[in-house]
Amino acid sequence: MRWLPASLAALAAGLVFAAPLAAAPPPTYADVAHVFNDKCTGCHTEGGIAPFSLRSAKEAKAHAQLIKIMTQANAMPPWPPARDSMAFVGQSARQLTAQEKDLIARWVAGGAKLGPHVTLPAKKAAPKGLVLQPRAAYMPHPAVGLDDYHCTMLDPKLTQGRMVTAAQVFPGRQSIVHHAIMFEVRGAGAAAARARDKATGGKGWTCFGGPGVADDDNDHGHWLGVWVPGKVNDAFPAGTGMSLPKGAVIVLQIHYNLIHKAQPDLTRVSLRFAPVGTKVKPLETKQYFAPIELPCPAGIKNPLCNRAAAIRYLGKAYGPDAAATPDGLLQFCGKRLPAAAGPTTTCDRKLDGATTIYAVLGHMHMRGVDIRVELNPGRPGSTLLHIPAWNFHWQDFYALKKPVFAPAGSTVRVTCRFDNSPLKQPVIGTKRLLPRYVLWGEGTTDEMCLGVLQTGVTAP
Repeated sequence: MRWLPASLAALAAGLVFAAPLAAAPPPTYADVAHVFNDKCTGCHTEGGIAPFSLRSAKEAKAHAQLIKIMTQANAMPPWPPARDSMAFVGQSARQLTAQEKDLIARWVAGGAKLGPHVTLPAKKAAPKGLVLQPRAAYMPHPAVGLDDYHCTMLDPKLTQGRMVTAAQVFPGRQSIVHHAIMFEVRGAGAAAARARDKATGGKGWTCFGGPGVADDDNDHGHWLGVWVPGKVNDAFPAGTGMSLPKGAVIVLQIHYNLIHKAQPDLTRVSLRFAPVGTKVKPLETKQYFAPIELPCPAGIKNPLCNRAAAIRYLGKAYGPDAAATPDGLLQFCGKRLPAAAGPTTTCDRKLDGATTIYAVLGHMHMRGVDIRVELNPGRPGSTLLHIPAWNFHWQDFYALKKPVFAPAGSTVRVTCRFDNSPLKQPVIGTKRLLPRYVLWGEGTTDEMCLGVLQTGVTAP
């Protein structure tokens, strides 16, 4: 054997006999709590719409394996838009980084230890600006299945028109509030809303699809604000706002989904305004529909597999306007049966004038699989929003990092794909519904294909 020089021998001895470095202790809940608080507790909080809280160390530990599986699969926290969508504001705040996912995985692998007690900062933001709320709490009760669409009037009592720069909803019961929409209603619609408010003693009224008081688009200006679970941004893009004229009122529509126990709800809203005299680019909300015609799967026998029977069902559940909607959508989109019937639907609509697109939303119900909203389809980068794995319980307006200018004559296309198979049917209580011929309807057990854009009339 060839001997090493003395200096190298000493070094080798040091390598052999040096004490091994102590392994780093596994992370504890105290180490991962800030990640949960930043990215998860908008839903996973006490009384939230999620099934357990991540603000509680013991509850987080009890669900540790599930947390690891869902975060490693990028299924939680949900970020529905695919990579072919535009870049959105707040995207990083809704997604875990590789380092955060690794930290959670190491916490679980180390036994999901609790560690020292930590106090997380409160997640509830205090309302700012003009705060409005209904005159009384409302006890939801299902109008159809497990769904209750309820409207109440809120009167801002403006002495002059203002530009709203942020509109925020504060649900009283997040476990049952599925979504909330603030409709700006003016003219005859505002008078009708005041009359209904007076007739109901401020308790509100059942409403599907809209505020239930404004049949004319001139009376129903736009959506001032929307709330859905997980929403992260309530301010409109910098330098923009939505008009709220003098004499206009807000009709607050709340969709209660009573999967959880009904409880009295008092939801508040807050509005922030641009200073009087400040120049603000006006925004408006535009909706783009596609017809829904989903026949029953082969071999299924159900009286409602007949389209005419399904139309009658809509009329009975929601009224004559709802029964007329399916045929109206086919005509509007230039579609005909039977060619229009099937799992995929689409509709094109040309813009009357030039506009700038600031934000985009897609909407379907329980049978939805995939939704895409495009501007001038067929061109590279035409997809504004693509959600390839639709989740009815996670919806939002997505604000574009870079607003898109659309010349007059541009085409907006919305495309939806559905699954009407037996296993994709909604569950009411513990019972899964039978497949039926599904049409456009207001209830969660019906379907929609809807793209919504927040747009401005000037270049960004």
